[in-house]
Amino acid sequence: MAFPQYSGKQELTPYLSPDKWVAYLRQAHGWQGIPQMRGVIITFSPGFFDRVAAGPGWHELESPLTGSHGFYVLGEDANVVGMVGRFGIGAPAAANRLEDLAAAGVRRFIAIGLAGALQPEMEVGDLVVCTEAVRDDGVSHHYLPGAARVLPTHGLTDQLAGELSRSGRPLHRGPTWTIDAPYRETVEEIQHYRDLGVLTVEMEAAALAAVAEVRGVEFAAAFTVSDSLAGESWNPHFADPLVDSGLELLLKAAVLALRADPAQETYPDSF
Repeated sequence: MAFPQYSGKQELTPYLSPDKWVAYLRQAHGWQGIPQMRGVIITFSPGFFDRVAAGPGWHELESPLTGSHGFYVLGEDANVVGMVGRFGIGAPAAANRLEDLAAAGVRRFIAIGLAGALQPEMEVGDLVVCTEAVRDDGVSHHYLPGAARVLPTHGLTDQLAGELSRSGRPLHRGPTWTIDAPYRETVEEIQHYRDLGVLTVEMEAAALAAVAEVRGVEFAAAFTVSDSLAGESWNPHFADPLVDSGLELLLKAAVLALRADPAQETYPDSF
C-alpha cells in the first residue's frame, strides 16, 4: 500500500490552506498580522522555552495565529527575531506552526531541540547540525513525493553551523532520522541507520524541511544530544546540565544566524 493512500496528492489543490486561515483571522478578529522579522526559532522543550521567555530581552507577542501557545520576540525594528514554543512535540504540531507563520510572512526558520544519539562517539550535550533528514514521519509525505530524505536550506544551515562552531562545544554535522512514533523505534532500525551514518533520531526535522521546501521558505535545524541509542540499552540524560546549556548555545547561535549581520550580533548575557 502506498503512502499517502491517495496517489499523487502532493500535486493536488488543498481544500484549506494556511493563507485562508490567515485571511480568516484578519477578517474575524481584525488581526493586523505580525511585525517583520529576521526569522523565527521553533523550540520543543516547554521548560526551556518558559525560562528563556521570562529572561531579559524577550517579550510576548499576543496573536490569534498562535493562540494560547507561546510567541515571543527579541529585538526591535529590522532586528527582530521570533521564538515559538509550548505547542507540543512531534511533526504535525511543528509543521502547522511553520505553515501559519510562513503564511503570515516569515521567511526563515530554525528548529532547535533535543535528539537521541545513534553513534557511540557522540556525548551528552554535543551539538548536531542537521544536513538531511530521513523521512520516517507521517507528515512530510503529504507534502513531497518519493525521496527517502529531505534537505534543509543549505545557506542557512551553513550559517547556523558557523555560529555553533564558535561555541566551544563538540559539533557534528550529518543526517537525522525523523520518526514521530518514538515507542516504535526498533532495535533493527536503530542499527540500520547507525550503519548508514545517521547521527541522531528526533521527531520533527523531516516534516519541517518538507513544509519549508513546498512553501519556499528557508529552514535549518540543530540539536543537542539528550540521550543515547548507540549501546545495547537506552541511556537517557535529559536532566544533565549539559543538555540545558546545549539548548542555550543552540538558541544563541540561531538568533545570530537569523540576523546574519556581524554588526548586529548581540544577545542578552543571561536568561
